[in-house]
Amino acid sequence: MEAGNLLFYFFIIFASAKILGELFIRLRMPALIGELMAGVLLGNYVLGIISTENHVLMSFAEIGVIFLLFHVGLEIRVKDLFAVGRTAVFVGLLGVLLPLVMGFLTVFWLGFPFVESLFIATAILATSVGISVKVLQDMGLIKHKVAYIVLGAAVLDDILALIVLAIVKGLARQEFNTLEFSLLVVESIAFVGFLTWWGPKVARRTRKWVEKLNIPEGPFVLSVILCLGLAELADVIGLAAIIGSFMAGIVIDEMAGVYDLENKVKYVNEFLLPFFFVMMGAHLDPRTFIEPRLVVLVLVISAVAVVSKMLGAGLASWKEDLRTKIQIGVCMVPRGEVGIIVALIGLSLHSITQEIYTVVLGMSLLTTIITPPLIVMAFRKGRRRNRPRGD
Repeated sequence: MEAGNLLFYFFIIFASAKILGELFIRLRMPALIGELMAGVLLGNYVLGIISTENHVLMSFAEIGVIFLLFHVGLEIRVKDLFAVGRTAVFVGLLGVLLPLVMGFLTVFWLGFPFVESLFIATAILATSVGISVKVLQDMGLIKHKVAYIVLGAAVLDDILALIVLAIVKGLARQEFNTLEFSLLVVESIAFVGFLTWWGPKVARRTRKWVEKLNIPEGPFVLSVILCLGLAELADVIGLAAIIGSFMAGIVIDEMAGVYDLENKVKYVNEFLLPFFFVMMGAHLDPRTFIEPRLVVLVLVISAVAVVSKMLGAGLASWKEDLRTKIQIGVCMVPRGEVGIIVALIGLSLHSITQEIYTVVLGMSLLTTIITPPLIVMAFRKGRRRNRPRGD
């Protein structure tokens, strides 16, 4: 890609995202819906200006969501995350189990093959928390108890989704390596466990050394290095890179206020995040919804995806009131890039057809688009910053 073309893409994506974001804010809707719609319009299915095959733009999109979760981690206190730990664990467990079972039974009942049904079920079980987190941030609710529960559940969600995907891939290939699978599970648990328990302690001990650095904005530079490094390590293990960046924020959360890291990262996000939401929207082919059969299938799969997460959240948070259960449930709804990645793997293994890939893509984007207004409605009358309390 030539430098001139790259600058044009940066300009058109950033400008259109902010213009449509402003429009949707004036319509009293979250700005990110406007950014998603900008992607739909600019994508190769409508105006054809940008393509999801553009690796540079997709890389910027990935970096955008990495820094979003890093910023969230900076705002989260480990002690508050532990305070809702039990509820988060149950939300994560049931939020995987129910979509997996309900999704598989629904698709298999509709007459799809066994392995294809498993891939569709796997695509609807993992939450893409980036969308929900951005809405909660915009509403000033990132320190709300529900946000802590959702973030804790999303980490567990990702680990369990990874385990399920490994099993499904093995079945699709008609091979299953027990040793590799066991190693994957151990590495994932060790990664999250070590960083949660020991990461903040290690960070505190390095503070004096950080303050001796002579490079401009030393603490911020090192925080970015840690964010990118842990994101890459998570990706190498097999976890989503955003889990690594979130854990990086958790590790240095106590130093964030001292060095004003939250504000500095926020300005980075203002530039990078539109690329993520625009490229997500660019995946959507509006023509898909012209064929009645596919429309019905997308709606059925999306309904199962929404209901299973809502039901899982409700059962897991039995101690909470109805409003809190609904709030947790809607925040767990979006599938986003997670479902798309699972579908791409299934397509590459020839385990699902192009038609099913389109259906999963439609489900992922539909759940992504409907989540922001659902969150706004769920929190409309209760925007207090409820600090987490012990279960």
